[in-house]
Amino acid sequence: MYLKETILASTIVFCFGVVMFMEFLYPTIRESSVIVKEVYIEQESPDFISEVGEIKSTSLNESKLKHLLIYIHGLADEYHVPYDLVKSVIHTESSWNHKAVSTSGAIGLMQVLPSTAMDEFKTPKSDLYDPYVNVTVGIMYLSELYHNSGNDWHYALTGYSHGPTATRKYSPSYVYNNFYIDKVSRYFDLNKKSDPSWKKKL
Repeated sequence: MYLKETILASTIVFCFGVVMFMEFLYPTIRESSVIVKEVYIEQESPDFISEVGEIKSTSLNESKLKHLLIYIHGLADEYHVPYDLVKSVIHTESSWNHKAVSTSGAIGLMQVLPSTAMDEFKTPKSDLYDPYVNVTVGIMYLSELYHNSGNDWHYALTGYSHGPTATRKYSPSYVYNNFYIDKVSRYFDLNKKSDPSWKKKL
């Protein structure tokens, strides 16, 4: 009997202690609690139909261009490459001719070298004539160059044109002011909806 009373008393004391502890702790928890809300920011999509009208392509009709622009916009956003910058690179590299082949063997819209496509992304040369494959490799490569250059688009773009190994040997004055940067920048500036934030180091 004495044992039962002792256990009962101990249980009551323990419960009372827990209640008092929670009373002491609760205000602290309540004051430090953070309410997390999901916020969705609706981004304005480009007017793809109007953009198609501004592009002169000798190899892609308006319907194909429109769907390609929608694809480029989504992929550029995924890899954090400015959409308008991608379009400027395409304009500079091939003038939107997906069948273009340079004297150095670069192929397609973004003039991707077969060696780069295979070494970096395991993509065979024959696939580079597909506009969707070509821009996928080109955007991924631009993103990779950007991150490898310390998040500097001048080094990334110069690396895209001249090769990353050669670019590392150039002086900063050349990287920031070479003919390729000037050409891409010219097309980029002419784009009505372009975001020139990538030029902040100029």
